[in-house]
Amino acid sequence: MKLTTGRIYFRLEGEPGLPVLALLHPIGADHSLWDQVVPLLLPTHQVLRPDLRGHGGSDTEPGDRSLDQFVGDVIDLCGALGISSLHLCGISLGGFVAASVAKRRPELVRSLTLCSTAVKLLPPPGGWDGRAAAVRAQGMAFLADGMVQRMVSPGHRQEAAVGTLRTVFVRTDPEGYAGACAVLGEADLSQIAPGVAAATLIVTGEQDALVPADAGKALLSHLAQAEHVSLPCGHFPPIEVPAAFARELLRWTGQRTGVGDC
Repeated sequence: MKLTTGRIYFRLEGEPGLPVLALLHPIGADHSLWDQVVPLLLPTHQVLRPDLRGHGGSDTEPGDRSLDQFVGDVIDLCGALGISSLHLCGISLGGFVAASVAKRRPELVRSLTLCSTAVKLLPPPGGWDGRAAAVRAQGMAFLADGMVQRMVSPGHRQEAAVGTLRTVFVRTDPEGYAGACAVLGEADLSQIAPGVAAATLIVTGEQDALVPADAGKALLSHLAQAEHVSLPCGHFPPIEVPAAFARELLRWTGQRTGVGDC
């Protein structure tokens, strides 16, 4: 869809009139990260999956991005689609965007789920600026194997969904990835979360070295209404444990829409 700020690719699936659940992916991914979860959500929700700016089918511009730009894209897309309320879920970068949307537009967000999202993400070796410079110079492929090793738990690394994750990562525009690195270098949920009114589910993976359970629990003190759950997986629960992740998501959104737990 062409917005005032550029083209944003999205998929909207499900029966019109059902509660809308928007899913925001992490850096270096796209809407396909949610493929295994979506069929489990469609009986009770319309599911909106945008590609964040600089990722997938959405426009990429040179230079660094800002969190405000990602937030504006999500809000503008909802306005263009006539969505006045939704449940919002984001992973990592998508979690920072989701929390910021909830802060800026509290009347829009019925519930919030932050997955693999810390108060502040640990920087990679060389820092976020160094990572951005490296991909601009060398492209994405040299990072792909390390991404899988760090983000995916050993028992899942050979699965087809992880192969898709790796392919999407390699195909991500280096400029889009580098621009998003600037956001992760600055994003700090201690400055965002206190302004979030929506009830928030925090999900972490038991084998996630980047955002361990303690990092998820640390978010609780910054949010007015929050609960933490930990699942047996790495950084990407929708890929490694889609059924368990969907159950938690449906439980959380169901409590706030009258939809029965699944």
